[in-house]
Amino acid sequence: MHLPEIPAGELLLRPVKEKDTAALFRLFSNDQVTRYMDIGSFTNISEATQIIAFFQEQQQKEEGFRMAITVSGRDELIGTCGFHNWKKVHYKAEIGYDLLPELWGKGIMTTAVGALIDFGFASMELNRVEAFVDPVNGHSERLLERLGFRKEGLIRDAFFEKGSFVDANIFSLLRADHAREQIWE
Repeated sequence: MHLPEIPAGELLLRPVKEKDTAALFRLFSNDQVTRYMDIGSFTNISEATQIIAFFQEQQQKEEGFRMAITVSGRDELIGTCGFHNWKKVHYKAEIGYDLLPELWGKGIMTTAVGALIDFGFASMELNRVEAFVDPVNGHSERLLERLGFRKEGLIRDAFFEKGSFVDANIFSLLRADHAREQIWE
C-alpha cells in the first residue's frame, strides 16, 4: 500500500523512514511513552532500526502501517500514529499512537489521530476502528472520547505485557458514527 503524506492543520503525517531512527529511539526510550505499550523502553538504537523495518514489513503486507507525526515545515518525528491488525475482510483495524511527553496536552494527538481516522474511513474503506487502552491510562481514554469513540467494555487479562497480564478497555468508532459527527461539526 502506498501511503501519502496527510496534512493535519499545523502537522504533517508521513510514513516512518530510516532517517527517523534517532528520533524514534528518543521517543521509544522514554519510559513515560512506553508505559502502556506492549514494548519495553528501548535501550539500544538498533531497536529503533528493527521497529522501522517491522513497520515497513507491515505496510508491504497491508497488515498495518505507522506514520511519523511531524510539524509542517520541520521534518522531525515527534510521535507516531497508525493502524495495526488491519483485517480487510472485516473492514476494521486497531489504532495506536504515541507522542513525546513534553508535547502532551497541546492538542497534537487530537489533530493527528483525527486525520488518521479520516484517512482510514476514506482511503482504507474501514468500517470500524478499534483501540485497546489500559484502564489506568485516562489521557488516552479521554482522547478517544473526544474523537467520538465509544467504550464497549473491559477485557480482563487481555494482554501479557512486561511480565504480567493486563486488562484493556476496548473502544470503537464506526464509520456511521464518524459520519454523523462530521455533519454536526
